[in-house]
Amino acid sequence: MAYIIGIDIGGTCTDCVVVNENGKVTLGKAFSTPPDFSEGIFNAIQVLAEELNTNVKELLGNTKFFLHSTTVAENAVVDGTLAKGGLLTTRGFEETLFAMRGGYGRWSGLTEEEKRNPIETDKLPPVIPITMIKGVKERTDYKGEILCDVDKESVVEQIKQLVNNGAESIGISFLWSLQNATNEETVKAIVKELYPDMYVTASNEIAPILGEYERTSTVALNISLGPLVTNYLTNLRNKLGNHGFNGTLLVMQAYGGLLPLEEAAARPVAMIESGPVSGLVGSKRLGEMIDCENIIVTDMGGTTFKAGIVRDGFIEYQREPMVLRYHYSLPKMDVVSIGLAGGSIISLDKRTGLPHIGPNSAGSYPGPVCYDFGGTEPTITDVDLILGYLDPRFYLGGRADLNKDKAIKVFKEKIADPLNMEVVEAAGAMYKLATSMIYDLLHKTTVERGLDPRRFALFASGGNGGMHVAAYAEELGVSKIVIPYSASVNGAFGVATSDIVHEEQITHPLKLPVNPEQINEIYDQLHTKVMKELEAGGFDRSNITISRSIDMRYRRQVHIVTTPVTTSSAFTEQSIDDVCNYFEELYTGKYGKDSAYKQAGVEMVSFRLRGTGILNKPEITPQKLEGKDPEAALVELRQVYFEKAGGLIETRAYDFQKLRSGNVIQGPAVVWTPITTIVVHPGQQVFCDQYKNMIITNN
Repeated sequence: MAYIIGIDIGGTCTDCVVVNENGKVTLGKAFSTPPDFSEGIFNAIQVLAEELNTNVKELLGNTKFFLHSTTVAENAVVDGTLAKGGLLTTRGFEETLFAMRGGYGRWSGLTEEEKRNPIETDKLPPVIPITMIKGVKERTDYKGEILCDVDKESVVEQIKQLVNNGAESIGISFLWSLQNATNEETVKAIVKELYPDMYVTASNEIAPILGEYERTSTVALNISLGPLVTNYLTNLRNKLGNHGFNGTLLVMQAYGGLLPLEEAAARPVAMIESGPVSGLVGSKRLGEMIDCENIIVTDMGGTTFKAGIVRDGFIEYQREPMVLRYHYSLPKMDVVSIGLAGGSIISLDKRTGLPHIGPNSAGSYPGPVCYDFGGTEPTITDVDLILGYLDPRFYLGGRADLNKDKAIKVFKEKIADPLNMEVVEAAGAMYKLATSMIYDLLHKTTVERGLDPRRFALFASGGNGGMHVAAYAEELGVSKIVIPYSASVNGAFGVATSDIVHEEQITHPLKLPVNPEQINEIYDQLHTKVMKELEAGGFDRSNITISRSIDMRYRRQVHIVTTPVTTSSAFTEQSIDDVCNYFEELYTGKYGKDSAYKQAGVEMVSFRLRGTGILNKPEITPQKLEGKDPEAALVELRQVYFEKAGGLIETRAYDFQKLRSGNVIQGPAVVWTPITTIVVHPGQQVFCDQYKNMIITNN
């Protein structure tokens, strides 16, 4: 039996999905194990091996593709465990990382509350300190004409100085290298000649875009992550090999595709938030299977609540992504998040006595109080246990005990008693507060972007999503709720159903009207490059799909909208008109009626081409619908909290493993699965579909 394994490492749990050659999906989950995340990976694989009645070595020995998304890149930025990089830039522009873009860099990434207290906030220190930046005498103008060649002798001396100062990697970012990369390539060749094993990134390779600061910041982050991520991926590959794996290791990118290990290691900044993007990709894939093309994707795990949008089957890109307030410019699918999830710590403000949830998280160790790993601060998971949703017999398949008495004791002392409330009443209030925080984020993600939630289905994944989704979805007014079979391992499912993707872009602003041949020449360059990369990876043209899009804006505006190109043929004047009309439609949908202003003129800024190499993966097998009656799966009647019911009420609880496709459960109800818990409120019902997704609708 041949397998595909998808692994997604989160802040609290490591999720795993195995798909066999017949399309059967097996799910597994284990606690993440920082700083050595590989231990959590093998723990999750062990769970899957037991489910498949085999052992880890045999499972890995029969695995064709090991597909992986990880938080190792963003964790390194947040934790400050970065490599020491040295930067070579155009002389006179050594302080680009410090200047940022004025106030834009000063305020970006701050919350509204932090912006109101400027004295208490400041810029983050640059990724590369000024002592590790050298100015090179060289110059290329905006047309790509070289005005000053590189002085090779002085560059050799500058590189040696950086290495003597401890540089573990070298970055190169020269002015207008996106128009002519000759000077950057000259310097890169010198670095590799002097230090063949040195990790090197040139800006023309990773971020050939307008914006001196963003391009340089991308290079700085990449070289700071490069040695660390390279070591992580190499060590993981070796450990997998020691356990019998001899297949292909592919790594998820934040633009929604996979790359081989070596190519992923060359651009580790593209791995930032690849886990949440995996969930978006998995939801899009599931949407295609069940005929949903408008989806609000939510993921409530142990550390953060994440949300994204699939609109008409298309996932939008994030404008100006950042990590820990550091900007970078690479294609990244749009995911927003807040520090609210199962491990989020609940506290009371010392000045006002008002409750706060997050953003600090208890993680997996010490974790919530109920984990009994030494946690001393109450969390959302403790609240869910107190309210009757969780049961230790089913939590992580019964492999993790939950100490309810301890959770109640700590919550009473630290939250309920100071608020002068009963424990269950206070827990219900914290549940409601969490719901309102999630609603605020989703309202900004949808309504404030001109989207009508009533036209969307809401997909809820993450280990804690199923317990909270019915509450915040009702506030939002969506058409239906879908809790995927992959549920809390939806990111791993997204990885397991992904393909190899190379995405390239050229920034070349063109003001309309424009000669179609100018656009065709740009796309010919991109097409040649992407096809070369995919064919080198073993794909023939029959297994490659190409899609195109253009970043467009009204002239003199900063608001860019990525507009898909719906034709695969060469551009004509008609197809330019078509893409402009589509841009106007998307712009109006995003910013509101009458916001478009065609009279200002339209500008095409960047041209994107996405080449997908289709991996030979099995199709997921649907099951036969067996009838509505769920009684065979009934476990017990228990007391569960529902605000609308006025408190604890008798509720039917079901074992998901015993449910059959076609079963319908009337709320109030609780459904326990090995990887999540689903809460169905009074007035709702849940249907188990042919893929064992749980679909909640109002009665």
